[in-house]
Amino acid sequence: MTQQEIADELFHTGKEVKKSILDMAEASQIDKSVDGSVYFQYVQILKNLNLLYQSMNTGLENFDQTIEELSNAVPNLDDKNAFVSKFISVLNSMLMNTIKFRQKYCLIRRNDPVPGLASHIITNLGQIVVSLNNGYIPVIDTINVDNIFTELSRRHAANAWEFYFGQPLFPLSEAIVGDKEVRILDGIPDFMPNYNMDCLMNPELMAFWKGIMKKYMPISNILNGKIQECLNRLPFDNGEKVLGVLCRGTDYTSIHPYNHPAHPSLEAVFAKTDEFMHNYQCDYCYLATEDQEILNAFRNKYQNRLLTTQEIYYESTLKDTINETNNKRCINIHQKNMEYLTALILLSKCRYFIGGRTSGTVVSMLLSNGFDAEYIWDCGQYGIDDALTLKSYIT
Repeated sequence: MTQQEIADELFHTGKEVKKSILDMAEASQIDKSVDGSVYFQYVQILKNLNLLYQSMNTGLENFDQTIEELSNAVPNLDDKNAFVSKFISVLNSMLMNTIKFRQKYCLIRRNDPVPGLASHIITNLGQIVVSLNNGYIPVIDTINVDNIFTELSRRHAANAWEFYFGQPLFPLSEAIVGDKEVRILDGIPDFMPNYNMDCLMNPELMAFWKGIMKKYMPISNILNGKIQECLNRLPFDNGEKVLGVLCRGTDYTSIHPYNHPAHPSLEAVFAKTDEFMHNYQCDYCYLATEDQEILNAFRNKYQNRLLTTQEIYYESTLKDTINETNNKRCINIHQKNMEYLTALILLSKCRYFIGGRTSGTVVSMLLSNGFDAEYIWDCGQYGIDDALTLKSYIT
């Protein structure tokens, strides 16, 4: 077999082995009498896979020592879950190196001009997992599509995604040069972080997506510089208690986009903000909003205890989506993206957090190392089960 054929065989066999040991681990939780010899068998399988891996001469990570440690642990195996976790970790690393060696690429292109920046982040996270799980190197392409990045990409002759985040593994230039196998991923994946409460309140699921974001979506140098500039002038690192508030308005509250999460009233947001500020003795409130009237109301109420970093705001009665309004008003999209992402990242650094269910809330939670306390409003979905729609029924 050629090295490419060996790599293909290793990837597909490795995935089967991974499924097998996970099925065994699940069965052993029910039937505690699973024969211990099965662990010896899995170690031997892993050794055989390692022989295939070494025959590719990747020049990447060597797994001999770790596999030997697994082998030595089997005779006195007390923590079977720890064994399976370590086994999976070794196998995942082997498969990742195999993916890199195969040099098969997946171009992630969301061809939709309506969704905002945070929505692209969470769908791209899902597509990264889809790509890797199918043995392809994920590359986010914002040049050859029609979305919020396209104009920037073409104006600067660059992949605008990379203004804000690094690529998961390799740059776009490597995927489009030479005779390489390339597939295209568009649309919305079935599995991705989501703003439903089942995702937001599931610690293991959120930890999974936090790991994916940290590993495959690094913040760019230019965005990191903007964040550091804000942190240097705001009281975030001096022991102060800061409450982060994400409060959407404008097109969400004026248009009520069908099937999107309904948002709380400003009165409800103020009540919860007051509650958190009092109960947790917060020194400051950091507000992320795009709505000028919401900003004005927070300034009037919290005055010198209010922190903000954004400069571009919109009227509350917006009749178009923000993206449509940006086009009509010739808004500097790069500036808007930078300040919006900065706001989401600063929210993630707050000690406490409250917000409605939005893609921005998801991104802030994924970037966070954890809040001391948080509150997410679940007000239903516009046109389906929000308060106004429920009142519309004859009962």
